[in-house]
Amino acid sequence: MTAPSVFRIADIQERIDNLPENGTFIKPFVTVENSTSMAGGINALNKISVPWDLTCDEMIYCLEGTFRLVVEEVDYVLNPGDMMYIPKDNFVKYECDDKCVIFYAAYPVNWKQLAGITFVPGIDAEDMPSPS
Repeated sequence: MTAPSVFRIADIQERIDNLPENGTFIKPFVTVENSTSMAGGINALNKISVPWDLTCDEMIYCLEGTFRLVVEEVDYVLNPGDMMYIPKDNFVKYECDDKCVIFYAAYPVNWKQLAGITFVPGIDAEDMPSPS
């Protein structure tokens, strides 16, 4: 049996606190390195709109601030404590007017590799999977 993993927002709090306007920071905690099925992590955004072709199913839980997901010109707004499910194959925009922090879970865990994605805005290079 594999032991549970504990991740602490305190480990990335300085990055969140110092996120500049028009910035995003994503810390993938659950990846192909420690899971065979799902991915997950924290995404902080600050006064930004990030367009994205969603190639995986995703759940989002708003931790702080107000988060907005735009799909086909429809705004889906989350406040702290709200969550949503977004099916894959949607073109979305991750947005906020001020700073917000969300938790995300994605399936499958290897969505980046399956889609051939080598860059995600906000993810540090060392947190991206190695090219196969």
